[in-house]
Amino acid sequence: MLSRNQEHELIMKITYSYLISENIYVDKDPRAIIEEIAEIPYNEVPIFVRETVIKVLLHKDEILEDIKPNLNKWKLSRMNKVVIAILLFTLAEARYIDGSFKPALIDVAINLSKKYCDDKDYKFINAILDKMI
Repeated sequence: MLSRNQEHELIMKITYSYLISENIYVDKDPRAIIEEIAEIPYNEVPIFVRETVIKVLLHKDEILEDIKPNLNKWKLSRMNKVVIAILLFTLAEARYIDGSFKPALIDVAINLSKKYCDDKDYKFINAILDKMI
């Protein structure tokens, strides 16, 4: 059984993998995508991970459009995919998963960005999420 932090990390990794190989997942069922990327049977993926990733996949374009006005001279096409993955899953969780608490969501995003991104990316992620959540 995974801790909530481990679940968030898995969500980020699945979202990132999807973003870098999006073209091969066109027209695939979200369940098949999750199973393929997680490399375990769908029913063995924790429910929270499945729910959040499905919300990311279903609402990706909408969330990305909402992010754009908050980028201040940046373009999504030039951004690190890990940063985009963190923003996507955090905003999906904030919008579509019950019980999400703003400070906790931002804290998770910052911790993951400190672990997987460049040194200053956590400040960028914090600023965007603070505006949007």
